Amino acid sequence: MRDFVTLVPAEIFSSRGLVSEAIVGVLSRPLEGDEQITPDVFTRNHVFVEFMHEVIARHAPRDPSFHEEARRQGNGWIYIIDQRTPDPAGTVPPEDIVGCFQIANGKVIPESYQSNSKHLIFSSHGFFDLGSNLNGALLDEVLSCYSEG
Repeated sequence: MRDFVTLVPAEIFSSRGLVSEAIVGVLSRPLEGDEQITPDVFTRNHVFVEFMHEVIARHAPRDPSFHEEARRQGNGWIYIIDQRTPDPAGTVPPEDIVGCFQIANGKVIPESYQSNSKHLIFSSHGFFDLGSNLNGALLDEVLSCYSEG
């Protein structure tokens, strides 16, 4: 027996199982009583992480606020900051930087996405939070894995 962490509702995985892209991670041991998940018992699923970055690469450049920021900044990089970070407008630790896109002349270069290998799916501040737009896109794409098969 293994305990998996997933985004998929129980009614879907109980009848259809879990696809690799839907498994956020695995617990190294069963939790006891009221014990909470901690980083030392959680192991991320690399398939999910790669899938998540593919979703970000496709969907973030479609977000109107992303384009507004690119126009405001002009040139450089736009960083995807994990919304669980204590101070997103301040100093953000490396484990809360999800990735980045290059911008040039106020426009996002869509193919420029670079994931951050130091980003933690689960940290002492909890599970990742990509913000409502990207969280929604990620869940939609995870669920679409079930309609494709």
